[in-house]
Amino acid sequence: MELLKKPQPSIVIDYDDWLAIDAPQVEAVKVIASVDIAQLLNLITRTDEIQIEFSAFADGRGFSIARILRRAGYGGVIRAVGDVAVDRVAYMQRVGFDAIELKDGEEATLLPRLLGHVKVKYQLSSDGLGPVYA
Repeated sequence: MELLKKPQPSIVIDYDDWLAIDAPQVEAVKVIASVDIAQLLNLITRTDEIQIEFSAFADGRGFSIARILRRAGYGGVIRAVGDVAVDRVAYMQRVGFDAIELKDGEEATLLPRLLGHVKVKYQLSSDGLGPVYA
């Protein structure tokens, strides 16, 4: 599964720490759901990977962050980390995630079957596939 094959970068810096050192070019930055998205968008050319932390299953703001990054033209890796469950991965892929780190206890072997499970889409997405009603 391609989503699981992208290796973790050797150095990942937390977003606030990155800002504290004037946001130099780095390999990867980890953001939380409450990130100032406008500020982040101004800095996306300075990192090859943005990791979005999912702190809780019920918090879907990470989906929006990924979609906004892709709409803004970010071409680097967007990785989901934290509370990442296999049943959400198909939706993560549609909004722009191209790498994931599953939480402990999640079965990676379920991914191929789950990615093909949702066949009808009702939203626009970053994967180029339009909604069923278009």
